[in-house]
Amino acid sequence: MPQYKLHYFNFRGMAELTRLIFHYAGVAFEDVRFEKSEWPQLKASMPFGQVPVLEVDGKPLSQSYAIARYVARQHGLAGKDDWEQAQVDMYADCIKDFMILGRPVYEEHDPEKQKILMNKFMTDTMIPHMLVIEAQLAKNGGVLVGKDVTWADIACYAFFSFVISKNPDVLNDCPNITALLARVSSHENIKKYLETRPVTEI
Repeated sequence: MPQYKLHYFNFRGMAELTRLIFHYAGVAFEDVRFEKSEWPQLKASMPFGQVPVLEVDGKPLSQSYAIARYVARQHGLAGKDDWEQAQVDMYADCIKDFMILGRPVYEEHDPEKQKILMNKFMTDTMIPHMLVIEAQLAKNGGVLVGKDVTWADIACYAFFSFVISKNPDVLNDCPNITALLARVSSHENIKKYLETRPVTEI
């Protein structure tokens, strides 16, 4: 078994998906967390000067979704064939779009401006794409692709579990996404991780 070491800040952010994939698969890894104050001393040692970075037997891999995809493929959570893998990537990239396009909302500190940005983000992006995800889950028996949980489903969990912690009403009209979150969070390995995960704002 390779030796895995995941480097990231001491919050969920862009590394949490990979952490969840590791835990769901029951694969041991070293979760190297550091504070923002430590970053200036570490930055130069990281590829592209950013994190997360995954070390695999000492070899570094950068870019959050490249890391998540690699770990998922290594441990049977990426689809059963090339077509399923492409579909899994499609839904996972949809979640990544949510994270990128929604960032300005959370970075805006003026309440009125934040409300305007949130309404636009929900109307233009979140709601239309959530409806697609909701319909796919209903059609496909509760998971996005194939017959079992993939890293796209775990990506959904990672994103929406954070969103509903800030806005509990977001999934009121999405029973299938809600059921998927419950399915992932009730997995024995995920339950154990959530019980010990550091409590952070993001």
